Amino acid sequence: MLSAHAQDVVTHYTRRHSGRDGLFGDQPFANYGYWTRDDLTLEQAAEALTEVVATAAGLRPGDAVLDVGAGYGAGTVIYAKRCRPTSIIAIDITPVRIEQGRKYIASQGLAEVIDLRLGNATAMDFADASFDKLVSVECAFHFDTRVDFLREAARVLRPGGTLALTDMIPRRGVDPARYLRGEKTLNSGICLDNPANAYDADVYARHLREAGFEALRIESIVEWTRLPFARRLDAMGEREGGERGAAWRRSAARLRELVELGEDYVLVVARRAR
Repeated sequence: MLSAHAQDVVTHYTRRHSGRDGLFGDQPFANYGYWTRDDLTLEQAAEALTEVVATAAGLRPGDAVLDVGAGYGAGTVIYAKRCRPTSIIAIDITPVRIEQGRKYIASQGLAEVIDLRLGNATAMDFADASFDKLVSVECAFHFDTRVDFLREAARVLRPGGTLALTDMIPRRGVDPARYLRGEKTLNSGICLDNPANAYDADVYARHLREAGFEALRIESIVEWTRLPFARRLDAMGEREGGERGAAWRRSAARLRELVELGEDYVLVVARRAR
């Protein structure tokens, strides 16, 4: 059974489903992207972020991979095509994303490789030591709670297996109450604040170790993710004009405000202890 917060997350992404506006072209991504150049398209930047996580995880042929919070499976398809793992199971808690994601995966000829299914990151229905690699892009801050997810991740990973994810946390020395103010999101009208997960990299590292991880790396990549994404939204908003353009500019302003108030965007990599 989903917690009240997890149910709010489902409502948020269900409402967002109808307002995606084809921002990412033909690929149903939902991430901020990794911007190595300002002239990248949203689709190219989203692919680049997926590749950053794949590289950090060391995905390779022969791996059994779990993608947690996979959304519509756009990133999962990139993993399958470029890294050639033996199998990928991908989970998400939003039914509409599972329904549409399965259609997308089938259209890419990968239905036999990728198993996209409904699943809860904090109570995963997999046996111990089932996977070599676990990846997750931009969603662990939603999990209720991240600590429970890290314990589950360690359980389902084989000894020596790798966890790689991107996440949002407060910078060191920042009181998360500065930006967790009970405000509703601009595009769904849902408050997604999750104070239980609002701790800095030092506390994050402690939770990873307590869950059974070692060889930890927590690195800020906000300068290549949220900030250039906000700049691109601004440019799109000015070009588009009207209410749609104004909505994009409002979203960009809110992203910059969150970063200015101390919310960081990090790449997290860790190895399951042997």
